[in-house]
Amino acid sequence: MNNHKILTLAIIVAMGLSSACKKDFLNKQPISQGTAGNYYKTASDAEGGLVGAYSQAFLSDQYWVWDYISNGDARADNCYAGGDNPDNFGIANFTATPLNGNSTRDWQGLYQDIFAANTVLDYVPKIPAAGFAAGRQAQILGEAKFIRAISYFQLVTTFGDVPLILSTVNVAPKPARTAATAVYAQIENDLTTAEAVLPVSFPNVGHATKGSVQALLAKVYAQEGKYQQCLDYCNKVINSGQYSLVANFANLFDGTKNTTESIFEIQHSAASGFTTYNTSLFLPAVFGTYSFKKFDLPTSNLIALYNAQGDNIRLNSSVYQATVTSDGLAGGDPIPAPYTTASATVPFLYKWKTNISQFGGGTDNTVLLRLADIILLKAEALNQLGQSAEAVPLVNQIRARVKLAPITVTAQADVALAILTERRMELAFEGNRWNDLLRFGAQYTISLIKSQVDPYGKAFNYPITQSRLILPVPYNEIQLDGNLTQNAGY
Repeated sequence: MNNHKILTLAIIVAMGLSSACKKDFLNKQPISQGTAGNYYKTASDAEGGLVGAYSQAFLSDQYWVWDYISNGDARADNCYAGGDNPDNFGIANFTATPLNGNSTRDWQGLYQDIFAANTVLDYVPKIPAAGFAAGRQAQILGEAKFIRAISYFQLVTTFGDVPLILSTVNVAPKPARTAATAVYAQIENDLTTAEAVLPVSFPNVGHATKGSVQALLAKVYAQEGKYQQCLDYCNKVINSGQYSLVANFANLFDGTKNTTESIFEIQHSAASGFTTYNTSLFLPAVFGTYSFKKFDLPTSNLIALYNAQGDNIRLNSSVYQATVTSDGLAGGDPIPAPYTTASATVPFLYKWKTNISQFGGGTDNTVLLRLADIILLKAEALNQLGQSAEAVPLVNQIRARVKLAPITVTAQADVALAILTERRMELAFEGNRWNDLLRFGAQYTISLIKSQVDPYGKAFNYPITQSRLILPVPYNEIQLDGNLTQNAGY
């Protein structure tokens, strides 16, 4: 199913993080990028341009519809590829080529998101400051920088060195790749600049806030191995007083939106017309979703991990297991690989549950940043900095919520593995697992992937190597831009 795409940039988008108010943050029409030079005249125009940037990045771009799960969970050990899309199998099975459709649309989509953010950053400063409420012009620029930063973070962790384009004006026609270190430096700069101007909250939903950029910075610093900075930013989020863990884990994924734990999430609603296709892509048709082979199926070893830990709360909130009949799945879906009709049950992703149509348009929000992630990231940073004793209670705080016994390990290596395992169970299907594995170590990741087996115990023998830890630069992009080079091994 290559054609599931949310059409946007036509009506208002609501995004957000706070449960204090459910109003949309703007009541503006986003603008066409092609008219930017003539459009940006007033503060109202700036707000409309910002809506267009949010809409492009988080609703129009298919990356946040499902590719981030394929890249983050199916490429790791949380999901099988499932479905019937050869490009998805290429990503999950480490056989992707430069012609892979998923990686091509990810590259192109994320650069479209960056273009939308750059348009705001180019033109909003040209509007007279007197037309804005106090501080609002700077806030709009800060929100655009958050959009650009999260887009570049996805690019650099997916492809390595990528072109760094910071404007829509006078751009080199054939930009070369920029070293990943420089891309990370720009991400840091964007986020620290945004942190200085964004408030801790807005009166209505729809904005990246100070907490959003601080949480993203913590994740960026962790990926760079800058654990002291990661710790500092985890503490900023945790100590801000803006967020608290939801008492019941199941409430995070039962259709409840913008909880106290949410730092940034993509809004979907039937009223706005912006719904997520995740229900049709992942849930069996027994839920009323469209019948086809579903994608990104939870792996047997992930389910075995939940069972071994006695973690029924997170298992039942994250995975739905459907009975298989001789004719296929209950509800009419064909059997998705690697399962066969000999299977008794097939597990499906279940963190999106609300379906509103036959074709699977759902109203569940997509949570991109939440407090439990940051608490466990703080534990990781403390352990990496040699403070294992301080890290363990944070892991146990997350385990206590789902009624699991505390961990009792003390050695730094054992604590590191316990944190990695806890993040796997807590954050499954939220796109984090692949980056978590890479931080744990490239050789560990390669060895783990090589050991993966199908639901019947047969080894996959994935052809993973060091070079396959990042995806290929799309062939079409290299053909169009003679200055782009290919990643080694492709």
